[in-house]
Amino acid sequence: MAGLWHEVLRTMSQPGASPDDDLLARAAADIALRDHPHPPADAEVVLEIARTEFAAVLTYRQARAALDSARRPPESGSAP
Repeated sequence: MAGLWHEVLRTMSQPGASPDDDLLARAAADIALRDHPHPPADAEVVLEIARTEFAAVLTYRQARAALDSARRPPESGSAP
C-alpha cells in the first residue's frame, strides 16, 4: 500500500493535477478498511471517505471494486 500512497501524494501535490478517480477510490478503500473494521466497511463508507478526504465523487461501482480489491491478499512477490 505504500506505493498507493506515494502515487496519491505525488499526483495531489502537482498544481492543476486531477488524480484518477480509481486511484482515489483505492485510497479511500484503504482508509475504510483500516478505520472501519467492525462493522466491516462497505461501499457507502468508501464513497463518504472519498468525498470528505479527497473531494472526489465516485460511483458506487468504483467504490465497490476498490473495496473488493483492497480486501484481496497481496499477490506473492509484490511489495506490501
